[in-house]
Amino acid sequence: MTKIFKRLELMLAVLAGIALLAMMVLSFFDVVGRYGFNNSIFGTAEYVEMLMVVTIFAGVAFVTAGDIHIKVEILEPWVKRHFPNAQRWVVLIFSAFMYSLIAWELTRQAIDSFESGKRTPVLDHPQWYMPATAAAFSIVGVVLFVVAIIATRGHPSSIGEIEHFDHTDDDDPAIGVE
Repeated sequence: MTKIFKRLELMLAVLAGIALLAMMVLSFFDVVGRYGFNNSIFGTAEYVEMLMVVTIFAGVAFVTAGDIHIKVEILEPWVKRHFPNAQRWVVLIFSAFMYSLIAWELTRQAIDSFESGKRTPVLDHPQWYMPATAAAFSIVGVVLFVVAIIATRGHPSSIGEIEHFDHTDDDDPAIGVE
């Protein structure tokens, strides 16, 4: 189970990275073509938009599955001291619920776009595939997150491939990864 999780997590991270790299390369060549040769790449904005959907939603699925997203800890030290298990479970359940809600809305939006038959303005592609792609990555992310929560008994960051930064060491106040 852990092997499959780690492979899916790695695939999501690699896919998000490849889409980001493709977006950068495409934008670079579009700018060089536009300003250097007065001829830009046709449909660059829509290609970048498509790649952005993959980058964002594959990245969110990867980050959420490993519970490695950025966290703001204003009241967390006090709450953790007084209600350690309750705080962790409330955050995990709330995160899973909100992520499921996002996946549901994206799925609904993809179905609406499919039924309407709308197409993109420049490349004339069907519009439904962007929310459908976002919904698919979100559904995979929700499933991975819930599986990680269950498999790790509420400590999903312990299952990931990356060493995660943890600032609980009071001796070293420096921020960074060891």
